[in-house]
Amino acid sequence: MSDRHTAAGMRYRTYGHGRGDTFLLVHGWCGNHEFMEPVARYLAGRRARVIAVDMPGHGESPPPPDGYGVEQLAARLRAFAADLDLRDVVVVGHSLGGVWSLTAAAGDRDRFTGLVLLDSAVAGPPGAVDGVEQVARTLRHDTSGEVRESIVRSYFLPRSDPRLVERVVAGMARPDTEVAYEPIAGLAAYLRAEGDVAALTRWDRPLLLVGSNAPFADYARLADLAPRADIGQTVGSGHFVQLEVPVQTNAMISRHLRLTR
Repeated sequence: MSDRHTAAGMRYRTYGHGRGDTFLLVHGWCGNHEFMEPVARYLAGRRARVIAVDMPGHGESPPPPDGYGVEQLAARLRAFAADLDLRDVVVVGHSLGGVWSLTAAAGDRDRFTGLVLLDSAVAGPPGAVDGVEQVARTLRHDTSGEVRESIVRSYFLPRSDPRLVERVVAGMARPDTEVAYEPIAGLAAYLRAEGDVAALTRWDRPLLLVGSNAPFADYARLADLAPRADIGQTVGSGHFVQLEVPVQTNAMISRHLRLTR
């Protein structure tokens, strides 16, 4: 069971009633809190306090007043955590949600003390920024949603569960064209300015990255930028590791927490 609430203008769900660690779960591009449910329910079973947000303009949350840039949405996460007076928070972000989470955590190391990135676009290989910029350009006028759907389908493997594929495609079709374009354009600008490099350097603490069969991160570069990172690789999963292989993903999160908390 989960309960719905609002803080700092963002809707969120709580899972369980634990008094242990506090986890803030952040979905990615064109998603909502439901994309994080397998992780939320697993962590709630550990007697943890688990909060899964709908980011601004996603799910049930209204659009942000100051745009969809990475720094702006990271600031919204920090404001959300402050509004609830969350302390000693482990933030878990999928995909673009991991970039927002990293940036939020690096900007408030007193409040955020743990970080898990699920197949997030940080420390990418050469040419990765050019690719993100190209994606942004294709999404800018994608009023039909055809480009978005093609991108989402490309995140899965040929052997992925077709029912899951269709569920994710339908869910990610809900946000409007602005929400599809602006966060990706913001990501491109952030990566071009090496915002991920700066945030990883500021974080300077253990973190976990869980990659897919075709990870966005360059593992060697990440290990160089974040020497205290644990890097895990799933088997037989596309981009939505928490949905396709939740047992693998949750096991890696659990192991990382045992080693670092």
